Amino acid sequence: MGEAVVVDDHLLLALLLGRERTALGIQQARIATTGLWYHRLCRALSDSTVVGSMSRRLSGLAPPAAAAAIASVVRLPADIEMVSLRELGWPMAELLTGGLRLNLLSLEALAAARVLGAEVCLAEADHNEALIDAAGALELNVRTVKV
Repeated sequence: MGEAVVVDDHLLLALLLGRERTALGIQQARIATTGLWYHRLCRALSDSTVVGSMSRRLSGLAPPAAAAAIASVVRLPADIEMVSLRELGWPMAELLTGGLRLNLLSLEALAAARVLGAEVCLAEADHNEALIDAAGALELNVRTVKV
């Protein structure tokens, strides 16, 4: 395992809700996410009329706890890294010119993992065969984690 891990939006929410890194099998010193996964988490929590797998996680919390969880998403803790598209734009384009055909979420995740020398961790809900196959071709580690 590397010293860094790039987590998807489901795992990011679990961490922000207080799940221990060891409980998620993520003991690395550095936790990172991508801008698009972060945006997807923000979008999932911003509209209280939409109920999905992430927003449902807040529904059982007392209102002060739910507000605190949303505040931790809005003000992402400084110890969670996010690589800027300023750094990832070109590496993402290179992945495409190398023959990969992936959506932007997957391209950003793989480019971030390469830049950080990190493993990609996906929640079971985000299992993505195309991303896993592409990561294997790039010799990047992808792990699925039960949340």
